[in-house]
Amino acid sequence: MPGIARVVSPPMLPRPHGLALLLALCAAAPALSGCGSATGIVADDAEEAYNTGMAAYAEGRYDRAIEYLRATLDFGRAGEWADEAQIYLARAYFETEQYLLAAAEFDRFADLYPNDPRTEEARLGEIQAYYRLSPPYDLDQTDTDRAIVLIRTFMANYPNSVFTADVVAMLEELRGKLARKAFESGRFYERRGLHEAAVLTYQAMLEEHPTSPYADDALLGALRAQVAFAQNSVRDRQAERFAEAMALYDRFVELFPGSPLVREAEALYDEAYAGRRAAEAWEAQQAARQ
Repeated sequence: MPGIARVVSPPMLPRPHGLALLLALCAAAPALSGCGSATGIVADDAEEAYNTGMAAYAEGRYDRAIEYLRATLDFGRAGEWADEAQIYLARAYFETEQYLLAAAEFDRFADLYPNDPRTEEARLGEIQAYYRLSPPYDLDQTDTDRAIVLIRTFMANYPNSVFTADVVAMLEELRGKLARKAFESGRFYERRGLHEAAVLTYQAMLEEHPTSPYADDALLGALRAQVAFAQNSVRDRQAERFAEAMALYDRFVELFPGSPLVREAEALYDEAYAGRRAAEAWEAQQAARQ
């Protein structure tokens, strides 16, 4: 599984004091415990909050780091520590598996600091957060879709990125999940005897995911469902629907000549061929009676 890019926290070096006095900070940022809050955060200025938060991050105390890095930003996003606090806040949320918050903070960093060299890494972090949020294939795939959109945008914006292999691997896995969901939807309709819906769903899956490991299974499913659809049709529609099944077989052997499912496809073709001949014979009899 691709891992999130990490940057080792720099050593804490003393920096000049912030510009605001404690009294002014209490008016501007009343959430800090130095201003009477019960959050447990003690910081008189952005510098102190930043250094405490970064020290906690370096020690792996990510929850505490989040508190102080957020406090740093509460003192003002225009301060000299704001960019560092923002990127490490996103990383800390990721480390604590709060992926939706991590994605939001990575996105905020990229929006606020578009020229920062770490913006590319922030976009990768946003992708990885949604990748982690992506659920099993049988659940709602909104987060999967979001991750795929972000990956495509990333690849367009950073065509020569050192992270390209990572995002491509994630893209393939996520697309495979969507393909599996679409394939299982086809099976769902087929099991319930909704043959026409099954055919359409299998074909849509194949069009959307032609390189999926389930691609030949999907086309075979479409062929199988089409044969059943024809068999259960009214007599005067059977010939054309069996013919459509035979066309699906032709497409199968064209696209997947080496598939282990070829023999099963051939058996279905034989059923479709026999069904079409019987349907055409019935049509001829009906025409002769008129």
